[in-house]
Parts: sequence; structure tokens; C-alpha cells
Amino acid sequence: MGSAIFTPDHMKEYMLPAGHDPARETNPRAGQWDPRRMIGPFKPTRVLSIVGTNPGDYAVARGFSSALMGVQSDGLVAIRNAYVYGSARAYVYRSHSGRFGLVNSEEAYQNLSRFLLGGLRVEVGLHGLDFGNQSDRIWQAEIRLALRWIPVLVHEQTANHYCPVDLNAEAKELATPLSPVPLVTIFLQPREQPVCRYALDLKVISLKESGGILCFDDHLEQIGDWEDTLIVDVALDTEGTWRTVTWQWNSTPSRRIADQEELTNRLDWETENTSDSQWHVSIPVTDIGRALLGNDTRLELDISQWD
Repeated sequence: MGSAIFTPDHMKEYMLPAGHDPARETNPRAGQWDPRRMIGPFKPTRVLSIVGTNPGDYAVARGFSSALMGVQSDGLVAIRNAYVYGSARAYVYRSHSGRFGLVNSEEAYQNLSRFLLGGLRVEVGLHGLDFGNQSDRIWQAEIRLALRWIPVLVHEQTANHYCPVDLNAEAKELATPLSPVPLVTIFLQPREQPVCRYALDLKVISLKESGGILCFDDHLEQIGDWEDTLIVDVALDTEGTWRTVTWQWNSTPSRRIADQEELTNRLDWETENTSDSQWHVSIPVTDIGRALLGNDTRLELDISQWD
């Protein structure tokens, strides 16, 4: 069969329910089947898309595939085609396959183990963005998600890897290949540790645009307009379910964050509880962040039981 298995006509045979007419599917390109859209009763929210962002280490065809696909890919699949609409996404700096590929990577293992075995699903959104009189700038964000005891990042979107978050689209809640809505989805996996610590690193960068051309007059390469890290502790009980959640921005402690056993802010679940298994809470960004991104800028967390 060879490469024919990747042709649209053949893929339709095993990806579409029997009798489905792709011409009836809602699509901006009417009548053209889009494999990123799931058809049938299986919900996209039950899917995890792991998106590779490193084309350089994909050595198949002596690097021809990587050169053909370009920088916004894993060497074989473009970032814009590597996810299911409505699914959780994890961006990792890995190539499609090979020695530095996704399949055998620590990043993929850590994401999949939490997706399959985790007890809580946390969707983090960035809301209240207001660029005011700076709307003529291209606004982007870099995001890194780290977990204590794990030697790799489980999510990484950066300009250096050609996949920063498009904040202009994020402000309009437009889900695009580079603008996940929600911003990032985390699956908490109960372990024997009594406290699980997570760190969400955010860097906001911008470039001025004039007449469709980017201006670099005031640009400092890879230097953020605002950068901080949200540290979150999830305390577990003996049965592995969450008990309390505390948080703190990394810019606020007076000593090394690793030496701080307890974080200063606690989320009050009793007042935020909306049901027996779903919660919604907000965390404001720092004063410097709000001065740049808007007075109402905040991280919103939607938390639900996951099984």
C-alpha cells in the first residue's frame, strides 16, 4: 500500500463513519473533507493531540521531508494539521519519529500517562486581554509547562520553535493551530507524593506592524514585554484525590521557590463550586502584567473530574 494510505480517499475509508457524505460536513472549504474534524458520537474532548514542533531531527529521505514541510512541523506533519478540533493539545519539541521522535519520548509518555490515568482535567484560559491603543502590534505568548520531579517540559510553545501563541487570536477566542482555546489543558495524575507542584511559565512578546511589514526599531530578540511563572500546588489525600490548591507568582517570593514549602494564595473551592464535579476559578496576573495586557487580564481555570 505504501504512501497511498495517506491519500484523502483512502483515509476516508477508516476515519469516517459508514455512509457519511463529506460534502455535508460544515467546513470553510465547502465540500472538502477535513480529517481534523471528528465525525460520529466519539467526543473530541476525549482526545489528546500531541503536536511535534521539531522538524530538524527528522532524518527520513535524507532530510528532504523536513525541508519540504518547513519549520512549523515535526518534519512530516505540519503543526496546522497535527491536532483534532476540540481536543486537548500538548506541544512538544520532538520530531515525527526516529531517535528524537515523539513515539519514544519522555514528553509523550508523561502526557499520555496523565491523560489516560489522571484524576482531574484542568483547562487554563487567558481572558480579559485588552491591547488598547497598541492593537497595531502583533502580540504573542510563549508557554512552558513543567512538573516537579519530571526532567522534561510537558508543553512548550515558543517563538524560537516557530509556534508561539497568537494572542491577537486568543483575545478573540479564535481557536487556531497556534492559538489553542483553552490556552493549555493539564491532566493531574495522583501519585504517592502528597503535594504535586506545577509551573506554568508565561512570556508575552510583541512586534509592531505597519502596512503588513514588521518593524524591529524597538525590538530586543527573545526579550519579553512581560514574563512570570505561575506556581501551583495540588495537595492530595490518602485516596489520591485533591484536597487543597494553592498558588503564587514566581516573582513574589523573597526566596528560591523550591525552598518554599507552602504557597501564599489558596483557592476557595467552597464558594467557587458549581457542581459536584466541576469548578471554575480565576487567578489574576501580576500588576505589571495587567498594566500591559489590560486591567482585567486573568487566568481562568475550569476543573473537572477526569476518568
